[in-house]
Order: sequence, then structure tokens, then C-alpha cells
Amino acid sequence: METTVLGVLKKACDLVGSGQSLGIIEAISSLRDQTSGRTRDLAYYAVLETAMVSRGDASLTTLSCNDRRESAIELLEATIRRIVSALH
Repeated sequence: METTVLGVLKKACDLVGSGQSLGIIEAISSLRDQTSGRTRDLAYYAVLETAMVSRGDASLTTLSCNDRRESAIELLEATIRRIVSALH
């Protein structure tokens, strides 16, 4: 079953929040059995886009830091909110 970009982002947020993944990239990558590479790539790009326009903790450095779980969750949630608001 194909998962949407929003679905990937929500699952990645859950994985980071529960400590099953150390960071955003690892969490999204771990979903390779559940979704296509294209959908994962779109999720990466969505997070990157949010990081590029964000200030504060939800920034581009959050993608490469595995020791800032709260910031990673904040960035994922900000990306989800941005996409959902664009859909409405």
C-alpha cells in the first residue's frame, strides 16, 4: 500500500518521538518497505523546504543532528502543518 508524503512525515515524527529513530533522515529512510523512493524523496524535500524558511530550532541544522529529538519533532510537525495548511 502506497503511503502519502503526509503519512511518511507523520510516521517519521512518531519514530523520532518514540526514540526508534535518532533523526529525521533516519526515520524517513526506515520507511523504505512502506513507501516508494519517490514519496520518501518528496518528504525529504518538504522537510528541507520547511527548514529553509524556518527560524530558531526548526532549522536546517536539525536534519543533521541526531541528539536534538525535540527539534526534529518540531521540524517534522512544522512541515506537516505547512502542507496541511496549503491543502485547505
